[in-house]
Amino acid sequence: MHQPYYLDPLTNRTSMPWVRLHGTKSYYDMIRVLDEFPQIRVTFNLVPSLLKQLSAYIDNNVKDTFLEHSIKLASDLTDAEKRFILTNFFMINWETIIAPNKGYLRLLEKRGRHIYSHTIDDALKGFRDDDIMDLQVWFNLAWFGFKADEEYEEIRELKKKGRGFSEDEKKRVIDIQFDVLRKIIPVYKAAEERGQIEISTSPFYHPIMPLLYNTEISRRSLPDNPMPERFSSHEDDASQIRLAIEYHEKVFGKRPNGIWPSEGSVCPEIIQVLHDSGIKWTATDEGILFKTIGKKDKAQYLYKPYKAIFHDKEVAIIFRDQGLSDLIGFTYSKNPQAAAASDLIQHLYEIKNALSDKAPLVSIILDGENPWEHYPNNGGDFLRNLYKALTDAEGIETVRVSDYLNENPPADTLENIHSGSWINSNFAIWIGSYEKNLGWDYLKRTREFLNETEAAGQYSPEDINRCYEAIYMAEGSDWFWWYGDDFYSDNDEEFDRLFRMHLSNVYRILKKDVPSYLETPIIQFHEVRPEKAPVGFITPVIDGRVTDYFEWLEAGCIISARHRGTMYKTERFLDEIYYGFDLNHLYIRIDPILNVELEEDIETQITIFDNEEYRLIFPFGKKDIASYSLIKAYNGRTEKIKDIESIKVDKTIEMSIPFSEMKLKAGETVKINIKLEKNDIELERYPQKGFILLTVPDENFERIMWRV
Repeated sequence: MHQPYYLDPLTNRTSMPWVRLHGTKSYYDMIRVLDEFPQIRVTFNLVPSLLKQLSAYIDNNVKDTFLEHSIKLASDLTDAEKRFILTNFFMINWETIIAPNKGYLRLLEKRGRHIYSHTIDDALKGFRDDDIMDLQVWFNLAWFGFKADEEYEEIRELKKKGRGFSEDEKKRVIDIQFDVLRKIIPVYKAAEERGQIEISTSPFYHPIMPLLYNTEISRRSLPDNPMPERFSSHEDDASQIRLAIEYHEKVFGKRPNGIWPSEGSVCPEIIQVLHDSGIKWTATDEGILFKTIGKKDKAQYLYKPYKAIFHDKEVAIIFRDQGLSDLIGFTYSKNPQAAAASDLIQHLYEIKNALSDKAPLVSIILDGENPWEHYPNNGGDFLRNLYKALTDAEGIETVRVSDYLNENPPADTLENIHSGSWINSNFAIWIGSYEKNLGWDYLKRTREFLNETEAAGQYSPEDINRCYEAIYMAEGSDWFWWYGDDFYSDNDEEFDRLFRMHLSNVYRILKKDVPSYLETPIIQFHEVRPEKAPVGFITPVIDGRVTDYFEWLEAGCIISARHRGTMYKTERFLDEIYYGFDLNHLYIRIDPILNVELEEDIETQITIFDNEEYRLIFPFGKKDIASYSLIKAYNGRTEKIKDIESIKVDKTIEMSIPFSEMKLKAGETVKINIKLEKNDIELERYPQKGFILLTVPDENFERIMWRV
């Protein structure tokens, strides 16, 4: 379990509340539910950057922007502060948390499910001070998990009350929140001391260790991606691990045996770093194992530990079962909870029956906090069903990793472990695209500046150490996660600012001017690779339906659902976007999200541009449209060319346009972007941060793209 380091150590201010709010939910739920199942053994990974921020809250050393907006008297709030609350205090799972709580749902409906900069003032007019007060309470109340719900009667009573909260009740919610936060670290420590759990650690600020060691390592699994200028800091890897172990020992009274390398990221070189740090075991994804051994036979190879070796240094390593982990992470939340738990037990029995080993190890490893927002009752029903079933299951035993390894030391060795992470067995989430690479370049420049400054000997060791810590904070994986086009959240710009803030603090600590490049957002408008590029000609029937399986099979695809993160603010309208062509036409298919409430005053605008710019415009929510408008834009003006009757809206939106209408010839390259607007305000854009490049095909296209 981890959070990026939101806290600015120069001001003690955090602009994000997720340490505090996840603390009252999943971090607390997952440990306290084990009190009910004393036979269950679990290994938890607690990242020091999370623990450090939790401790700062407990010691009252955090200025939390969201908390300040929560505790201020509703009648004293400025309009700007009320806008902040209306914009941000619905960032929680709407389906599983807001919808079941009618008081919270009332406020969402009152504000509107789709909130835009130009409508926030209209929404604000409908909110009296008592409505704002209710929202202040609900945002904090709803983040309590099932264990806090059960342990504090006041929480249950306030949820039942639903509205008309008082200042005293709001204060009590915040008091309980901090009461829960104060319990978290002690209950984990107590559970480890009684032998029920093992606590492992991660590099302090959650960096991708192989990339810190040398960014060129990324080329082993991404040989064709553009990479930043080489960055290499072996000493930072060692420092991040050393500081993590020291902090872990300070908090829990013992050194950790195991380490979860951030995002399961490994390479041969870090084995030596882990060994030299005294770490006994580590873990990653099954994909790394299969890439390493060149085989993909779970039954024969997955369910046992190995010795990872590099230069005669070794560390025990285990590999997670990806399928079982993903069932919990993504599938079981949508199913009856008892049946889901039973299904997992059945999978375990199938593995047991298929293996002849006396003690096969099935490793289920997943995010500690993110899945449970999607589960009924914050995952409480599933966890209780699962732990009860595991307690009763004959021939299945839960174990702590160190206990298992002590009784079953690894016999097999891996001498050249594959370099990659638990996501696609590579590092593409953190390097290899424009924004991510720019982040690495900024890190390199700031790190080199610090090296030169330290060598000059003009600053105290204390200031230099503070600068190094700022560098370590900027090395965290999360900043690079949100750069690029793989994921986006409502807070992308804030993650960008936080990354640059940590680097800028190096200069601030030394009382130097912050370079202008660190004051400029990294997130920019740029080319985006589609999820799938067109691979052949298509000629779909424009009828608003997918007439047959092959109709759009050769098309390119932008999957908008991938542009999502773990924060929730607004609903989306678009699910998937397909595009393709024959020699004469460009075809576009837009799939709205099922059951989304369509709004006819939302305008769809498909922009095709390079030297000249054309726009295809039609109302998004209107099903009986017979045509779309072709608009030409130039010199700040627009000119309607014509209406084109080749569009149909039914289950999906399908349309075509002749290349000749845009004066495009074979071999010319254009940029494509699709967005939804309402009253000239952009609601959604795909790609989110840029455009898709398309080359108008000639008769050789299919021959060039031919594949077996």
